[in-house]
Amino acid sequence: MTPTTKRSDATRQALLRAARDEFAAHGLAGARVDRIAETAGVNKERIYGLFGSKDKLFDVILIDSLREFMETVQPLADTEVGDYVAKLFDYHHDNPKLLRLMLWEALHRGADAHDVDGWRADFYERKFDRAQQQFGVDEQRAGLLLIALCGIANWANTLPQTARLLLGPAAEDTTTIREFMADFARAAVRYDPASPVNILTGPGSSRQAPTSAADQLPDSSPGRRESVQPASESEYRAATTGSASARATHADDAPASNSTGPTPYVGPNGTADPADTDPVATAAHRLRTARAAAEAARAELADALRAAHADGTSANELARQVSGTLSRPVVLKLLAD
Repeated sequence: MTPTTKRSDATRQALLRAARDEFAAHGLAGARVDRIAETAGVNKERIYGLFGSKDKLFDVILIDSLREFMETVQPLADTEVGDYVAKLFDYHHDNPKLLRLMLWEALHRGADAHDVDGWRADFYERKFDRAQQQFGVDEQRAGLLLIALCGIANWANTLPQTARLLLGPAAEDTTTIREFMADFARAAVRYDPASPVNILTGPGSSRQAPTSAADQLPDSSPGRRESVQPASESEYRAATTGSASARATHADDAPASNSTGPTPYVGPNGTADPADTDPVATAAHRLRTARAAAEAARAELADALRAAHADGTSANELARQVSGTLSRPVVLKLLAD
C-alpha cells in the first residue's frame, strides 16, 4: 500500500466517523457537509469527490452500520428466538446510532429504502428466507414474524420517553426489560390456541368464520394448515403417514358436528347423552372429530402432491400452490422420499 493510498483510506475513515455522528444527531436533512468536513479535518470537496452527494454518503453510513450490526448479532436462523430478541435489545441499547439512522431515514424518505450495490436488499432477503425455513411459515407470516420480533426488541430503545411514562423508574432496569421481551418472544411462538397472532394472520383471517374443520383447530395441532413452529419430523409424519383412503375411513367413523351449539359428549363406550353439555368434554369431542377429518385431508393432499410431481410439476411450483397449507420444507421433504 502506497503512502497516498494510506492517506486516502485514513481520510475516508475519518469522514465516515464524522458523518455517522452528524447524521445520527441531526438526520439526513439536518446534517451539514461543512460540519462533517470540519470534524474530519478535510476539505468538504473531498466528500463530493469520494461519495458524490450528501444523500449517497448517508447511504454508505447506513450500510456500514448494518454491516457492523451483522458482525455482532448472530442471525435469527442461528439463534434461539428469545436469545435473539435479547441480543437485539442489548445491541441497540448499547449502540443507539443505527436505530437513530434508520429512524431519520424513515422520517425523510418514508418507505423508500436506498441501497449500496444491492447489499441491503440481499441482507433482508436472506433474513426473510431464513425465517421461512426456521419457523416453517409462508411468505406472509415470515414478514409479520420478523416485524414482530424486531418491534419487541426495539420499541423500548426507540421511544425511551414512552418506556419512562409506562414503567416509571423501572424503565432504567434494562435487565428486567430484556428478560421480559425474550420470554414474550418465546411465548409468542409456542402453542396457544387463543393467540391473536394465529387468529389474525392464519387462514380465514379476513373476518370470516372458518369454513372447514381444520380451520377451527389451534395453530400447533396436527390438522392446522399453518404453524409458527419449525417444520418438524412430526409435522412431516402428520402429512404423509398412511393413505388418504385409510384416513378418510377414520374420519368417517368419527361423529360429525356442524352445529353452532354444544356437541353432545360421546363416552368411551360410544354412547351419547344429548343432555350432556359439559364444556370440557364437548370441546375435546369436537377437537377429536376435527383432527380426524384434518388428517384425512392432509393425507389426500400428500397423495395429490406426489401424483402431480410424478406428472412433471416442479417441487417449487407445488410448494407455491400449497403455501399456507403445508410449509415449503415439508413439501420438499415429502417429494424427495
